[in-house]
Amino acid sequence: MLHGLNFEVHTGDVIAVLGHNGSGKTTTVKHALGLLKPTQGQVLLEGQDSKKQSVAEAAKTIGYVFQSPSQMLFGRSVREELAFGPENLGFAKPDIEANSLWAIRSVHLEEEMASPPLALSFGQQKRVSIAAILSMRSRILVMDEPTAGQDYWNYMSFMDAIMGMPGFDAILFITHDVDLAAIYANRVLVMHGGRLAADGPPQEVLGDHEALRKWRILPTSLLKLNQQLYPLTGHYARAEHLALYSS
Repeated sequence: MLHGLNFEVHTGDVIAVLGHNGSGKTTTVKHALGLLKPTQGQVLLEGQDSKKQSVAEAAKTIGYVFQSPSQMLFGRSVREELAFGPENLGFAKPDIEANSLWAIRSVHLEEEMASPPLALSFGQQKRVSIAAILSMRSRILVMDEPTAGQDYWNYMSFMDAIMGMPGFDAILFITHDVDLAAIYANRVLVMHGGRLAADGPPQEVLGDHEALRKWRILPTSLLKLNQQLYPLTGHYARAEHLALYSS
């Protein structure tokens, strides 16, 4: 159950949503999208009651990428997958074609337009899922556990590509990975017991280890090293960059 949530997303925000299992992370996003409807109270997205909005209308603002690509991919081809969302939003055919081409180029998979999405590798499926959101021109990209099942180097490469991708006003990702939040986010939201327990810069939110323990979030060795070297670096960095300061 969620209680009294209220936060704004600003242009340029890269937001990590942290919290233990059952804290309300994914539930919050699904309410914003209208995939879930509140049994009490209201959920407002840009001032509109989610009960009066369709999922398609909400998708103009928020594009949601599921943790597992197989939960959202179904088209017979990547081309069909990318056209589905814009068609349901009423885009004109020339705009659908232009958006689809721009989206697939943004994730560097234009050679797979004729391929069945579910025949691609897991990483490629993730990229097609994001391209499907891009093709709808959603303003905010929301990803649920974007790096699940990937090793350190693969997930760093994946996140670097997302951060360099054009077309989104803001990016929000749900994660259990404290290091991912520390390295990529400029803002961290912590969910605890269905409430928003913290909202601020990573250095502020992740710097309170007593609060992290209360929220059942464990500080990592990389987080601790980042905090130790912060006076020298001025920002949180990935392990290979910190090695330059700690050698």
